[in-house]
Amino acid sequence: MERNGEFDLSLLPRELKVMLHILNHREGSLVLEQNIDWDYFLQLVMHHRIYPLVYAKLKELRDPAVPSFVMEMLKREYQKNTFSMLHLSAEMERVSKLFSEQNIKLLFLKGPPIAHDIYGDISLRTSKDLDVLIQFEDVKKAEDVLIELGYEREDRFFSLANEWKWLHHHIIYFHPQKKIQVEIHWRSQPFPMQQPTFNELWERRRKSKLTSSPVYLLGEEDLFIFLIAHGTRHGWFRLRWLADVDYMMRRKQPFKNVKQLRSRKQFNLVGQALLVSTAFFETPIPEEAKSIIEERRARELAKLAAPCMIEISQHYIQMEIERKETHKGSIISLFLSKLLNLKNIIFQHSYLYEIRTVSQRLLQVVRFVYPKPHEEDQLRLPKALKILYFPLRPYLWMKRKSASLGRGKSKRFENV
Repeated sequence: MERNGEFDLSLLPRELKVMLHILNHREGSLVLEQNIDWDYFLQLVMHHRIYPLVYAKLKELRDPAVPSFVMEMLKREYQKNTFSMLHLSAEMERVSKLFSEQNIKLLFLKGPPIAHDIYGDISLRTSKDLDVLIQFEDVKKAEDVLIELGYEREDRFFSLANEWKWLHHHIIYFHPQKKIQVEIHWRSQPFPMQQPTFNELWERRRKSKLTSSPVYLLGEEDLFIFLIAHGTRHGWFRLRWLADVDYMMRRKQPFKNVKQLRSRKQFNLVGQALLVSTAFFETPIPEEAKSIIEERRARELAKLAAPCMIEISQHYIQMEIERKETHKGSIISLFLSKLLNLKNIIFQHSYLYEIRTVSQRLLQVVRFVYPKPHEEDQLRLPKALKILYFPLRPYLWMKRKSASLGRGKSKRFENV
C-alpha cells in the first residue's frame, strides 16, 4: 500500500476520492472528476457520517458542478442532524444533572460536547447516542436513574459467575418516546486494552463550554487516544473517526509529551492513526510528533488500514442486499463453511487481527464463542446446567438458521 513513500489510495472508489478532495480543498477553485455517480457519492457520505462537513464545505464553495439534488439532500440531512444534536444536548444536560444529584461522577465519551470540543460547532458532527463513562460501582445506581427517566435496558448478558463485567464494557439503554440511546460504560475500551483508571481520567477532566451547568468530558490527550482506539478497533469503517483525528491535530495540541505517550503504551496506535489521517485528510504532523510516525510497527499497521476501511465499509453498505440473499445448500455445509472461515468471521480483516495483542485476540475469540442471551430463550436449562450452552451453541445456531431459511422459502411461495 505504499508508493513513493506515501500511501497509495488508488483502490478507493472514485466517489470517495471526490469526497476527500472536497474536504481537503483549502483555496482556489474546486475541480471535480467527471462521470461521478452522485447517488453513490451520497451513499458514501451518509455511510461515513461525514455529510455535515461535506455540506458545509460545498455550501462555502458553491461549485456549479455539484447537482442541485445532491445539495438539497445534504442540506436536509444537515438540518436533521442539527436538530438531533440540539435534542441530544438537552437530554445530555438533564442526565448529567440527575447523575450528579445521585453523586455519580460521569464523563462524556461521545455526543454533543465532543462535537463542540473538536469542531466548535455541534452541527458539524453526527452522534446517534450519548456515551458516558462512570465507575463500575455506580452502574446499578445509574440504571435506576435512567429507568426512572423512562429508559429501557436493551442489553442482556449470558453469565455463569458475573464474568460479564469483563467480557463487556457497556450497557445500552433506549428511551422509546424520545428515541434517544444512552450507553453506560464502566471501561472506555474493552478489556484487556490498557487504559487509565477512572480516577486518573476524572482528575484530567475538562468542563464543556457547550452548557451552563457542569458537563464533563475527557482531557484532550485522553479524548484523542480514546477516539483513535475506538476508530482503530472498528477498522476506521466510518471516516468520521479519522476526521476527528484530523481536526484535533489542526485545532488543538492533543498530546503535549511524546515520551509520556510512549509510556502509556499507545505509541504505535497513535502513530498508525496519524499516518492514515495524513493519507486521507492531509493532516499536518508537527515536528515533535515525527518520531511517532517513523516507527516500523506503526507503518505496518497503517498500510493495512486503507484496504480494511474499504472492505468493511463496502460490507456495511451492502449489508441490506446480503440480508435478502438466501443460502443454497444444506445447513451442515453452511456450518462447515463458517467453521473453515472462522478467523475471517471473528476478525473481518487482517488489520483488525494485527492491531490486537495476543491477549486481546484470545478474549475476542472467547467473546465470539460465548453463549448469547437469546440462546437461553431458545432452550431453557437449569442454572446448574448452564455450562452446557457452550457445546450446544452449534446445534442451536443450526436450528435457528434452519428455521430462518424455512421462513424464507415460505415467503417465496406466498405469492405463487
